[in-house]
Amino acid sequence: MFNIGNKENYEIDEKGVRNVRGLVVDMIDNANSGHPGICLGAATILYTLFKRHMNIYLDDTKFLNRDRFVLSAGHGAPLYYVILYLMKLLTMDDLKNLRKINSKTPGHPEYLKTPLVEMSTGPLGQGIASSVGMAISENYLHKITNGLIDHYTYVLCGDGELEEGVTYEALSLAGTLKLQKFIVICDYNKVTLDNELNVSSKEDLKKRFESINYLVLEANDTVQSIDNALIEAKNSNLPCIIFVNTIIGYGSFLEGKNIVHGKPLAADDILNIHEKLGLYKTPFTVNQDVLEDFYQTVLKRGEKYYKTWLKRYQKVKDKNIIDKLLKGENTVSLTDINIEYNNKSLRELSGDILNFLASKFPFLIGGSCDLSSSCKTNLNDYLIFSSENRDGRNIYFGIREHAMSGVLNGMALSGLRPFGSTFLTFSDYMKPGIRMSAMMNLPVIYIFTHDSITVGEDGPTHHPIEQLASLSLIPNLKVYRPYDLNELIGSYMDIMNNTSPSALILPRDNKEISELTKINGVFDGMYVVLDSLKDDYINLITNGEELGLVLEVAKNLRELDIGVRVISIPCLKNVKPKEKAKLLEKRTIGITLGVPDYLYSFTNEVIGITEFSLSGSKEELLDYFGFTVKELESKILELLNK
Repeated sequence: MFNIGNKENYEIDEKGVRNVRGLVVDMIDNANSGHPGICLGAATILYTLFKRHMNIYLDDTKFLNRDRFVLSAGHGAPLYYVILYLMKLLTMDDLKNLRKINSKTPGHPEYLKTPLVEMSTGPLGQGIASSVGMAISENYLHKITNGLIDHYTYVLCGDGELEEGVTYEALSLAGTLKLQKFIVICDYNKVTLDNELNVSSKEDLKKRFESINYLVLEANDTVQSIDNALIEAKNSNLPCIIFVNTIIGYGSFLEGKNIVHGKPLAADDILNIHEKLGLYKTPFTVNQDVLEDFYQTVLKRGEKYYKTWLKRYQKVKDKNIIDKLLKGENTVSLTDINIEYNNKSLRELSGDILNFLASKFPFLIGGSCDLSSSCKTNLNDYLIFSSENRDGRNIYFGIREHAMSGVLNGMALSGLRPFGSTFLTFSDYMKPGIRMSAMMNLPVIYIFTHDSITVGEDGPTHHPIEQLASLSLIPNLKVYRPYDLNELIGSYMDIMNNTSPSALILPRDNKEISELTKINGVFDGMYVVLDSLKDDYINLITNGEELGLVLEVAKNLRELDIGVRVISIPCLKNVKPKEKAKLLEKRTIGITLGVPDYLYSFTNEVIGITEFSLSGSKEELLDYFGFTVKELESKILELLNK
């Protein structure tokens, strides 16, 4: 490891930065696509961070206590790929394959596709939010593992990215929690894609971060200045942000201008950059002394860090929790669950199950956006996670829905099993983060209550109409909508037995329980709740609280000598095509208290709601939209008589 302030060492680092800038220009030119602005402007930042500070064990890039780095400004991916090349985690051929299909160097960082890429980034702000989740996890795990988890979390963003609402939500939460070992580095070039930053924002960013409890530092675009700022940040007990004064497109004819942000440079400009930086004219050429110096420095520091950690690990007597983390144990059996109905609503029963899980599973942690009392997600035997209680398991996210979903992703990426809750209609605020959960296949549990017009008097702003359908469209997201305790237990069993993201949709008041429902029916996705007494029959399919209404309608239709079979669909993603075809051989009618679209893959005859709701009582609304037993029976008969 270099000694701070050694002039000779800084000189080879400055040479290294020049080589990095040359390689990123060559990569973008070769791909004829990319973002040279940040790659040239922020080169010194990433070089200094990884060369002098990041603790990484190169023989095992998944080493549990590694420092975490998130490139939130994902369009700077080529720059990060060059750093990975200097650590010999990528090859020169990988750099030449930038933005090619199935390469290790996609257009924006992709989780599990490239070594040491901690998460997929690109949508601005998602990386920042998830890095906050990683920092929360480090603080929590540090406490419950007796200090064995004690890594830093770094995130690189652009100044324009700090305009995104999600970044303010997430970083404000981090300041409130006084997250230690959390360091944000801002590529402070004061230019966005369209124009200079001050055209769209004139706020004093430094004062903003001081007001939300950050150590605010500033650095110039030199290895020494950035190095010194990082040393100071690492010694702070507060989260820290470092504003590095950079020049977008450094060295280009277009440096300092917004047009250098996102398009390849002209051939004469590339030649100009190579000459200005004193580099080889042949593309994809790097000084071998720079490459070896960088690699050996990171390698030796990482080996020392890893061996020191192993010694600490071996001295710990109770290794139960840390061993679970090391093995990546993120599922839990619910075969011994014992939850009593006691005339409780489904959201209350969900809370009981969460508390049961928490008693068995130390990695279950989460909260809600100021709605834990309504969503029933409080873990009763545990404290609120705070600067005073790092082992608290109830996170008060505040009214920060967008950030919550991103933070949960960072927690899942750190080995935890996080959950977050709010009303279903507000899931729209969370969609970008939910999409990233699904894209990275993270075991995040989303709990959405108040799931239909039966919310009542709060009116159309609080009545979800299209949300269930839109969540069901997200690839890789399992959406569960149980009717009663049986299906709820089945939903939780399935959720905790797999590692994909899930959305549990619950009503506000439904307290019904049926002798006809089955726990294991959830595992199949759809199953027969009430079979037909006749060979000739129709299928009525539904899920959630509508099932009780449909069962009543089926009873009335039977009295009219109509064969009826009722099918529950508690989890669409679990439905197998062959079973679906077998169950739906007969004429099928779907019933839902929202837009009918998500049921169209089962039948083209669906009774639903295709308009926004009204303010009124539950009973008034069900009557208005025709979801009483009498009205629904009439609609079904009308369809059958066509």
